[in-house]
Amino acid sequence: MDAATASGAIPLRNRYALFTLLSTCADFVYGAVFVTVLLDRGVQPWALGSMLAANIALGMVLEAPSGALGDRYGHRRLLCAGLAAWGAGFAVFGGAEAIAATVLGLALGVCGHSLQSGTLTAIVINRIGDHDRAWRVRRSVRLGQVAGRGGSVLGAASVLVGGSWAQAGTLVLVAGAGLVVLAALTPLCFPADRRRPGVSVLAILRESVVAIAGRRFWPLVALSVATGVVMATLIMAWQPLLRAAYGEDVRLNGLVLLLMTLGLMAGAACSRFTDRLRPQVWGPVFAVATGAPLALLAFGWLPLVPGLVIAEFFLGVTGVVSAAWQQLMYSDANRNTMFSAMAVVSGVTYAATQWSFGWLWELNGIPMTICVLVGVSAVIALLTPLSARLFPESVRVGSAHGEPRAGEHSG
Repeated sequence: MDAATASGAIPLRNRYALFTLLSTCADFVYGAVFVTVLLDRGVQPWALGSMLAANIALGMVLEAPSGALGDRYGHRRLLCAGLAAWGAGFAVFGGAEAIAATVLGLALGVCGHSLQSGTLTAIVINRIGDHDRAWRVRRSVRLGQVAGRGGSVLGAASVLVGGSWAQAGTLVLVAGAGLVVLAALTPLCFPADRRRPGVSVLAILRESVVAIAGRRFWPLVALSVATGVVMATLIMAWQPLLRAAYGEDVRLNGLVLLLMTLGLMAGAACSRFTDRLRPQVWGPVFAVATGAPLALLAFGWLPLVPGLVIAEFFLGVTGVVSAAWQQLMYSDANRNTMFSAMAVVSGVTYAATQWSFGWLWELNGIPMTICVLVGVSAVIALLTPLSARLFPESVRVGSAHGEPRAGEHSG
């Protein structure tokens, strides 16, 4: 039985949205409590930042090669393997008691996440033809982003409800089991996709890295780095700030994350009004708008929870603007590899930011740490419009085969 028969009349886009929602739900169950779990197991702030940075570095070792593996051997295969490893990592992390087993779970989970990243989007967008391509790509990206934010809401709600009867580690273990189930369903829900049997993985990787390193992608890289700095700062800061303000209660983590992800989903949905805006101009504006509330709430100039929700709203808008711009620039042949190469850029950013956050927190406290990192993000964001003016080819979208179309712009 092939995937099309097994999935019945459910359109591919709907299956894409459902898998995105459920996998993100599992990820956000983990995201709601992982810092709390590590702190409860005796990890110190300096070690927390270093541990997370090291795991991200490990994921990046697999990220770009995994994209090339997907383009070479098929995205469905890699999606299945990645979901299985991701889920197994969560299960080990959630069930562990010793630090060694906890680190093993972190490492396995981040490797699985790297393997499957970008594969779902590639399966969908590679089936979009040239007719109304830019609009259809934006719509698909927005659908995935909104579904992912919906999964975030579901994950936060699961922590809010499940925290009443289960410990944080148990919640992560259950989320891991859910990802393993998705891995088992992948061959039934998605069709086999095209491969490039005549091209080596190294050649695909080389093509994509050269393209991403070229000046056509410089504005996108600047926007990705600026967004990555402020996102990693938000991820690292919100749980310690909440813990300091309201004490230890995993249910409160779930409630606040629920409100934050509702803001994130609202931002992703509202991004439909940005389709006609120039992403090289408005992407940096939204990135700066994400960091501003963090700096204000860090010093008590903005209430903690409303400030976090506002930051998440602008992060949701920024995420769709950036992701749609990226997908329009990628070629179908190397889409997963180019996605992974850009994800490596983001991963380096996350690792550097988390490492810096841990040490700055130790030296100067959280408020000053947030201000320093938000300022760094704003400076980098300004490089996006500046480099776009220097290299106008960076705002031309690509055809299905990746060749820029003269005179066609993404904004």
